[in-house]
Amino acid sequence: MKRSLVRWFAVTSVALTLGLPGLQAAELEKNQTLIADFEGTTYGDWQITGDAFGTQPAAGTLPGQMDVSGFAGKGLVNSFRGGDKTTGTLTSPSFTIERPFLNFLIGGGGYKDETCMNLIVDGKVVRTATGPNRRPGGTERLQPVHWNIESLKGKQAKLQIVDNRTGGWGHINVDDIWQSETCRGISSDEIFQQPNMQTFPSYGDVGYDQTYRPQFHFTSLKNWLNDPNGMVYFDGEYHLFFQHNPHDTVWGNMTWGHAVSPDMVHWKQLPHAILPYEEGTIFSGTAVVDHNNSLGVQQGDTKTLVAAFTFARSPFYQAIAYSTDRGRTFQLWNEGKAVVENQGYDAGERDPKIFWHEASQKWVMVLWVKQGQPGRVLFFQSDDLKSWKEVSQFDRDWVFECMDLVELPLDGNPNDKRWVLYDASFEYETGKFDGQRFLTDERVLRGDYGPNFYAAQTFNDSPDDRTVIMGWMRGENVPFRRERMPFHQQMSFPQTMELKSTADGVKLFRWPIDEIKKLYQKQVTLDNTIIAEANEALKDFSADLLDISIAFEAKADTTLTVDLRGQAITYRNGMLHYQNATMPAPVIDGQVQVRMLVDRASVELFVNGGEFVATFNAEIDPQNLSVHLGGSEKAAISKLEVHQLGSAWK
Repeated sequence: MKRSLVRWFAVTSVALTLGLPGLQAAELEKNQTLIADFEGTTYGDWQITGDAFGTQPAAGTLPGQMDVSGFAGKGLVNSFRGGDKTTGTLTSPSFTIERPFLNFLIGGGGYKDETCMNLIVDGKVVRTATGPNRRPGGTERLQPVHWNIESLKGKQAKLQIVDNRTGGWGHINVDDIWQSETCRGISSDEIFQQPNMQTFPSYGDVGYDQTYRPQFHFTSLKNWLNDPNGMVYFDGEYHLFFQHNPHDTVWGNMTWGHAVSPDMVHWKQLPHAILPYEEGTIFSGTAVVDHNNSLGVQQGDTKTLVAAFTFARSPFYQAIAYSTDRGRTFQLWNEGKAVVENQGYDAGERDPKIFWHEASQKWVMVLWVKQGQPGRVLFFQSDDLKSWKEVSQFDRDWVFECMDLVELPLDGNPNDKRWVLYDASFEYETGKFDGQRFLTDERVLRGDYGPNFYAAQTFNDSPDDRTVIMGWMRGENVPFRRERMPFHQQMSFPQTMELKSTADGVKLFRWPIDEIKKLYQKQVTLDNTIIAEANEALKDFSADLLDISIAFEAKADTTLTVDLRGQAITYRNGMLHYQNATMPAPVIDGQVQVRMLVDRASVELFVNGGEFVATFNAEIDPQNLSVHLGGSEKAAISKLEVHQLGSAWK
């Protein structure tokens, strides 16, 4: 275990662990005494009851558990073995209290006497602490906590870690226990003090000028961001709501953050829109403009914005909120009670997509309810946005959360439209939808070839017949964490979606919105050149934000590498290679076309007009601002355009 306490040696006044023989007292900080850090292969002399803790410390996350973070080293106490149904205790050997504070890391369930760590003196519990979570939407991140134990100096004590709960959040995580002269983290009494999620005055001291802050991809001014929500255009503004933790840079406390933009490039963040209530949190959903006043709450001439969301308290259900002031404030409809009850397929049924279906003159809701073989999506109809009737089911193995359904013309023909249904991982099918049933040829296609495009959504009520999509660029952003950025996670750059006929059938094409040109600064444009000539023209080109397009002749032996600030994107054998991913780059009329967007922590690739797209988080050296080509010496480049971009935040 992590140098877990086995016995104490008065001669050194420092805890040593039999599991690590030869450990010298000088290796420990002078003002601290280690009790346990759970780095070994056993719990040592700690006594185990039940089956929740197993026989040894856990190496992080256990099967079926959300990602556990915030612990020190490689191991911790984690009672999720077998899930929340297991119970037990883990009790330390006796030790002497000799310093004024006990510091530790704790996470998991927040239930007194059920998921907790107790300090026991003379057979009585004299201090106790629980994890921070009592409801869905919490995070498995351990947080630093302390007890003041100065009044107990000289007494013999034991620690007992307890898991007596079998329901939701029925587990406890503990790590890195020290006696210390100074306190660390919050006191155990502060664990359940809620953050101020109504406003964010502390965000005012954060700008967009950090070294790794994306400059044309949306990020929250501060704290965690994930799924885009409620994307809608209304009264001259694009609204982007998003899953947001107002309290930390990790997932949790799910709230709808909010930003608006006139052009989907320049964003202004507003106060949080929809807030947790009644021991639940606010998961993903969509928003519409209630043009017909279906909900019946319109005030004056200003149309109502209606947001449908998942209320995350087991079992999940679907609720709505509305705004009569252009999205600046929202009110819960019927106190946030269900407009669609949990349907009984899964406790986590979630992410309602709602829209107006003109042909049937009905509101439609698309809802994921089950993962598996098959998974299931339900379709509902409504006249008033508050009473919904199930009208059909759609079963596929591939469906899972964050469904979207959107109508697009085929090859730009407004008289030949198809519908596209896709899920969070961006697998999709095309077909026909009559307001009740979605019928397809069951041909499942892949929408993105990178690892970081997830939970995408399109804007409802777009003003110009474009369908524009944005996704959450999921995954750990290494430089954000390492450099302690005040925010975490980012959105993809907005892209149009079009359906086009290809030799392989109807496919979805994505392409960066034209508004990116508002950010264009200096550029290099070359026609009919080769690599050596292109590099000569680019030798003095320096930029950290890039939009680059290249079209080149591709033969069987052609290789071409575009090195963008140290990020090598390579073409060979009909494929594009970047990081550990590959994506198709077929030759069309003797050529391959590639477009590349590079921000401070991302790379997005578009092949052959957007037939193939790949989205990546990237760790990019901020000092490397070069652009360079390599590969087949005489590879013929028919067109090269290199654009430096300015910041969207300036």
